[in-house]
This record gives sequence, C-alpha cells and structure tokens, in this order.
Amino acid sequence: MEARRRIFLRIATLELCERFGFYGLQSVSILYFVKTMGLSEQGAIMLWGAFSALMFGVPVLGGWLGDRILGARRTVAVALALLATGYTGLASGVGGAAGISLVLAVLVCGGGIFKPNITSLLRHAFSDGDDRLDIVFTIYYMSINIGATIAALAIPFLAVHIGWQASFGVSSAVLWAGFAVSLTLPATTPAPTGAADRRLWLLLAAGIGAAFTLLHYPTLARTCIWIAATAILLIWIVLYRRAAPAWRAGLKLSFALQAEAILFFLFNQQIATSLTGFARDHVAGTIHMAGMDWIVQPGQFQSLNNLWILIFAPCLAALYHSAARKGRPISVPIRFLCGFVLLTGSFILWRTAALAGAAGPVSPWWMVAGYALFSLGELLIAALGLAVIARYAPPDAVGRLMGCFSVLGGLASYLGSLVATDATYGAAGTGTASTAGYTHLFGNLAALAAIVALASALFIPFARRMDAHWRRALLTSPSTDETPPEILP
Repeated sequence: MEARRRIFLRIATLELCERFGFYGLQSVSILYFVKTMGLSEQGAIMLWGAFSALMFGVPVLGGWLGDRILGARRTVAVALALLATGYTGLASGVGGAAGISLVLAVLVCGGGIFKPNITSLLRHAFSDGDDRLDIVFTIYYMSINIGATIAALAIPFLAVHIGWQASFGVSSAVLWAGFAVSLTLPATTPAPTGAADRRLWLLLAAGIGAAFTLLHYPTLARTCIWIAATAILLIWIVLYRRAAPAWRAGLKLSFALQAEAILFFLFNQQIATSLTGFARDHVAGTIHMAGMDWIVQPGQFQSLNNLWILIFAPCLAALYHSAARKGRPISVPIRFLCGFVLLTGSFILWRTAALAGAAGPVSPWWMVAGYALFSLGELLIAALGLAVIARYAPPDAVGRLMGCFSVLGGLASYLGSLVATDATYGAAGTGTASTAGYTHLFGNLAALAAIVALASALFIPFARRMDAHWRRALLTSPSTDETPPEILP
C-alpha cells in the first residue's frame, strides 16, 4: 500500500507540473504573442486557438505511441522532456513568428503524448478493483486544478515583475523537475515488444513539423479544421451503420449528448481570450479584500475558474451521492440543462459588466461572480461527453469515439477563438477592444448558452424515450449479451 501511495504521489506531481506549464502559458498567451511576434489581437487569439485545437487532437496519436512503441512510462518521460525543452525555448527569448511557432509545436507534441499516457499509468497502478479508486481519481483531479491555479496566479505576476523570459524559466524548471521525477516511476505495465527505434524520432519529427506548419500558416489551419470536422462526421456515420441494430438507438443518443458537451469548449475558450482581454482593458486592477488592496494582473483572473472548481467539486460530489442514495440520481440531460443555465447567467453578468465599463473600469468582483457561475456550469458539463460514450457506445467503438470527442473538443476551442475575435474588430492599432465590442460578444454568448439550455430542456423527454428504446433493444437482441448500465433517470 505504501508503494502505491508513492506511485500515486509521483503521478499526481507529474500532472501538476504539466498543468503548471500549460496554464502559465495560457494566462499570458495573447499578450505575449502580441508583444513578441508583432501579431494583432485577432491574430494572437487565433494562434492560441490553433494551439488549443492541436493540444486536443494529438492525444489520439499519443495513446498509440504509448501502447505500441514505448509503453506509457517511457512515453511520459519523453513528453516531459519535450515540454521542458519547449518552455526552455520560451525562456531563452526565442523570437519571431517562426521561432515561437516551432516552440509551440514542440509543446503540442509534448502535451499531446503526455495526456493519454499519464492517465494510463494511473489506471494501471490501481487496476485491481481497489475500492478507493474513486478517491484516487478525485485527488488526482484536484492536483490538476492546484497546478493550474498556482500557474495562473504566479506566471502573470512574474511576467510583470521579472520579465517574460524569467517567468517562462520558472515553467521550464518545473517541467525539468517533473522529467526527473518521471525517471523514478516503476513500470506498471509491460513495455511493447521491440524496443523504441528510429521510428520514435521519425514520428516526433513528423509531428513537430506538422504542428509547426499548422501554427505558422493560419489559412492552412482553418482548412484542416473543416477537413477534420468532415472526417469525424463520416466516422460517426460509418460507426452507426456498422453497429448492431441493438446499439443504434444508444449511439444516436450518444451523438446528441456529445454535441452538447462539445459546445462547452467554445465557451471555455473565452477564458484565455475574450475574458482575459476584457479584464486587461476594462476591469480595475486592484481588488479590496480582507481590509487590503491587492493588485491583480489580467491573466490572474483565470485562476478564479480553478479556485471555484476546487470549492464546488466536493459539494457537487456530495449532492450526487445524496441524490443517488435517495433513489433519485441526477441524469446527464438534467446536468447539461443546469450547466448551460449557469453559463447563460455568467455571460449575462459579464455583459452587464461590459455595459457598466463604458463609464470606466469596473470592479473585479464582476469577474469573481461571473466565474463562480461559469465554473459550476463547467463541473456539470465538462466530463459528461466521455461518460455518455462509455454508457452508450458499442464496446468495439469506444476508443474511436473518445478519440473523435477529443478532436471535436479541439475544433470547438478553435471556433471559440474565432468567436472571441468578434470583440476586437475595430481595435486595430490600439490593441484594446471597446466595451461595446465586449457587450456584443458576451450578449451573443449568453444567447447561445440560453438556446442550448432550452434545447437541452426540450430534449429531456426524447432522451428518456431513446434510452428506454436502447435498453429494450439491447436486452432482447440475440446478437449481444451486454447488460445495459443503470437506467437513465
């Protein structure tokens, strides 16, 4: 048991290090790209959108790399080495569009192959039915938010007080420390037969080259986004047509619920883009709390998302547990509905703040209140896309559908960046979007969230009927002996 505890602590430490680097960069990304690459605000937002989309897509290949070539443990070590190298590049002061695009491409490959393999390590370390698995994953999720919170508070502060390069030097040091820890991990799974050879270096070089091309040429990135979306739609159609009839009703319900979950990533992308821009341009930089005035950098407001998640997650877990014990579990469609209602409320608050901003900088408490609603909505929505795949997909299609979901999350993030640029039109040369631009953007996002909430409410009775139809088909089909999971409330 002590050995397991040590393994878990090391894995959680690696996740914390990786998240520290990512959220540290996210907290200053737009301003950094504008300052060092000479990009417009719109160009910087779209570069971050392409970077985010690639971060979602590469894990599909990262899982294959860990399963077939290196094994999860060694893949994690390679990923952390790539990440540390990338942040070292930023710390060295690499400049110009080509230089930063290359560094971001290295980070994309490192982050992309890290994600599926670190989860694989954790799963295999506790794969024997340990009854504390839920607790393990809960603490693990907390480590993600702890790393993100520390980074979002520290990196913007350090960037102002000691400079860009030194602040990224801190991220670099954290990632090199994580790499050192990864070398101490014991093997929890056997490595694939046939040790890594030059295929690894060819794959990494190809991946970095492809990521660099897409980041450096925005027009090509946009074209690839639509190609990927079309390809995934075709994959969905093929999977549906090839599925046994007993599974098709469940697949249709899965597709509908996944579409709702994927839309969340469009709203989530506003944290790094429009919300940080609004905080920079129109929110007072001092917050009065505990009898003192605290200076807040624009990027530090991003930490509110993680702080609220840390506060609300245990409360929601207790609510779910209580509802299940009473025999009235809260269904996925209901959670989606409540989540999008909360997202609607958050953007209404921020729209109101933007209206008030016409008279001068608004109080930071507007951001605090808006993020409270947003983060609670995120907890109700974010993880459910994968849950509905696990529930309704045929066993032989789960992996492909989860890969598709990851890529679609990236596409939605890219579209979120595209939406965010709407606030910056007319700001060329100033770098500052008007309060009218933010009012328009936040109003549109509130309206979109309200439409999705209404659609979620109208879909609930259909979801229940589709779920019941799927269960009947699965239980009566002679071609499957699968037992459906518990009934959808």
